[in-house]
Amino acid sequence: MSAPDPRPAPLQLDRRGFLHAVAGGTAAIAVASLLPAGCAPAYPERAAGGAVLRALSPKEYAVARAAAEALLVGVPVAPDAVASAIDRELALAGDPMRTDMKTVLKLMEHGTALSLRRHRFTALAPDDRRAVLNDWATSRFNLRRASYQALRGFVVYFAYVDDSTRALTGFPGPWPEKLTVPVTAVDFGDVA
Repeated sequence: MSAPDPRPAPLQLDRRGFLHAVAGGTAAIAVASLLPAGCAPAYPERAAGGAVLRALSPKEYAVARAAAEALLVGVPVAPDAVASAIDRELALAGDPMRTDMKTVLKLMEHGTALSLRRHRFTALAPDDRRAVLNDWATSRFNLRRASYQALRGFVVYFAYVDDSTRALTGFPGPWPEKLTVPVTAVDFGDVA
């Protein structure tokens, strides 16, 4: 007699489940696309802290900064540095990554009602932001979990590539910092 297979059975998605998942995700993205991208004059977080933004609006930058404040407790990286790095990399990456991340930031900013909060994400205290992020991380809806994972992935990556986290990670630095490679000229002879 053979031992039972320890791997979980693959998820079976029937037609109804597929249509339900697609319809829910499509509706949420459609709502996010209708949300205002700009900032109202009374929007308190609209200042980018002196950062020159290339991909994000000031509002989206504020959401990224607020997420960094909530997720990086005890990490010696400024939330502004993380939000600026996200903006810089999204400008380099371009679409569709930039558009997807902008959608995630809009959903997070205006989707706090799904976590039973009355205020926008950036208007919440850091503890309340962590509670909202926790709720999205454990949501039964794939779109909310995926949005959380995308935002957390960006924030954590750009925090831990910062040199100030080396004491936490024990990373001594890239090899060019430890080793000087002399530059020598190479004679390839006559090139025709």
